Amino acid sequence: MPGKTLEVPRWEYPPTSDKEFDYARLQTLDLSQITGDAYENVPEDVVKNIGDAFARDGFIYATNHGLTSEEIQKQFSIAQLAFDGVSEEDKQKYRAKILETGDFTGYKPRGHWKLKGVRDQIEHFSLQAHAFKKREEIFPPALLPLVDEIEEFNRYNHDHIFRKILSVLSLVLKLPPNYLWNLASNEEERFDLFRYALYHPPSPDEDAKTDGVRLQGHTDFNAVSLLYSQPIVSLQVLMPDNVWRYVRHVPDALVINLGDAMHFISGGYLKQTIHRVVSPPDPEQVPYRRLGVFYFAQFNRSTRLAPIAESPVASSTGKTFFDDGRQSPTAWEWECSRVKAYGQDGQKKVIDGGHEEEEMIGGEKVVHYN
Repeated sequence: MPGKTLEVPRWEYPPTSDKEFDYARLQTLDLSQITGDAYENVPEDVVKNIGDAFARDGFIYATNHGLTSEEIQKQFSIAQLAFDGVSEEDKQKYRAKILETGDFTGYKPRGHWKLKGVRDQIEHFSLQAHAFKKREEIFPPALLPLVDEIEEFNRYNHDHIFRKILSVLSLVLKLPPNYLWNLASNEEERFDLFRYALYHPPSPDEDAKTDGVRLQGHTDFNAVSLLYSQPIVSLQVLMPDNVWRYVRHVPDALVINLGDAMHFISGGYLKQTIHRVVSPPDPEQVPYRRLGVFYFAQFNRSTRLAPIAESPVASSTGKTFFDDGRQSPTAWEWECSRVKAYGQDGQKKVIDGGHEEEEMIGGEKVVHYN
């Protein structure tokens, strides 16, 4: 990806932990194996192995994505600037209207979410695809000179990385390789979400009240999530044996997981895995802030979240959602519903294990894992 030049303070990676923890054993996808003008050529063993991994674990690593170490580090540097180089006044001015519209675009301040009565210590700056058409409205002045570079990085994630993953998943579902891409490539209906996030260390008292959980266990709302790996050991995945395991840092790799939207259209075959963020188990990493770069890829706004009838895999599960499909929302409706409700004091039912169940749009229930 050709990059544009503008000097920003360089972000330095925190030290990588040299300690061994209970890490999840995740499959790795070599993206360079997916070829062709439309990324239609996928080796059979890749379809088999990645399909099994996404049906079983819901999380994988991806390497050889075409981005250099410098290009990735530059995005972390821009992320650092988005928080340290923008005044609190401007963060408030460019605040996301999360509760009003169900759209994360803009700044989310610390304290918007609550867990066990404790307000979160996470701030993020998020950009839906429409943000690049409204630059002066969305971007604070400190970031305006970097908009072209940020947009180019977004476009690469969508047109190359996301598209390759959709080719694999289409074949997993025994569909033509471009099937899922056709549900995600309408420029007028795109609402993928790009995010810079900063996790501030909570106080010891706050950490104790939440048992060290800094972001409650949840599934993502979208189709495919891309996380650029970073050194702080903090992300945990609930594995098939019902054990929380850490995700190991792999330099320059992507950590990829599937969200609700992909789970629904696959008839539940592809797993939207529960994950959370906790206090680092390595005491040497506890004082560090955790900086993140994410791309939450979506289907088109109008895509109906119902099992794909043309897919023999989706049809074979026998699973239905949203009142047997009678109330299936669009991808946009589901996203807005979950964004507005997440981390708020809505009507929740305590279920086994002390987790909380909440009814969403279409009567579908989601679980918030404590």
